[in-house]
Amino acid sequence: MKKKRIKKKERAKEEDVLICARCGEQIIGDYDYVKTRRRTEMYFHKGLTCKAKEV
Repeated sequence: MKKKRIKKKERAKEEDVLICARCGEQIIGDYDYVKTRRRTEMYFHKGLTCKAKEV
């Protein structure tokens, strides 16, 4: 029997972590992507399901 090597968990790079523009939390799973006229990239939870307080 061959032994499987356990790989160390890799830390996520700052570029790989997506933050919701509406609620400010890390996005895990599906997300929506918007690129504005000013070339700003914004990410949102899929369907705006985040629990942000609306003003």
